Amino acid sequence: MKRVGTVVAVLAALVLTGCTSQAQEPPGLTASPTSVATSAPTPSETVPASQTPDPSDPELGIVFEDVPDLTGDEADVWNTAATYRVEYWRTMTTNTVSPGFGAIAFGDTLEVMENIAATNAGISAQIGGTFRTRVFDVTITGDEASAMACDMYADVTFASVEGPATPQEAGFGENRLLRLPMKRIDDRWLIGPSTREGTC
Repeated sequence: MKRVGTVVAVLAALVLTGCTSQAQEPPGLTASPTSVATSAPTPSETVPASQTPDPSDPELGIVFEDVPDLTGDEADVWNTAATYRVEYWRTMTTNTVSPGFGAIAFGDTLEVMENIAATNAGISAQIGGTFRTRVFDVTITGDEASAMACDMYADVTFASVEGPATPQEAGFGENRLLRLPMKRIDDRWLIGPSTREGTC
């Protein structure tokens, strides 16, 4: 069990310190049954559809908390960050790097995930349960952006060839605050390795 905690703690360090500290519906309209003309809704009565749909996947075991209603570049950045959390969790639960990283990663992100997958496979890690995360605080400056993520492991299960471990024993006993740095490359937002910024 001690080995599980140690190796998974190493895993935590890999995924959370993969880069240096320098990185940074509209409402439905009811048809009138009479022939009386009705006025069109004013702009204040029309709400734009959300461009940040909830990407939670119960089958995969990931739940997003407090999904915001964003549009434009902010939505694009948020969706990239959310996709990153989904593919991270897919890698954690399969011990294989998710091919989804090929579409969203730049820098050392892929290498970090390869190390995580190899480490977990080396101890026959079995990680499951429900991983909860909240992506928030999107900021954009020109072609650079970032988002924060609060990762919650309380409902995650950990085990290896040496047996099961609680989140605390595995080194995931507290919520982890991450900064997710991004760059716009060829009109797409790509994400670099995350950095740990305390608890949340």
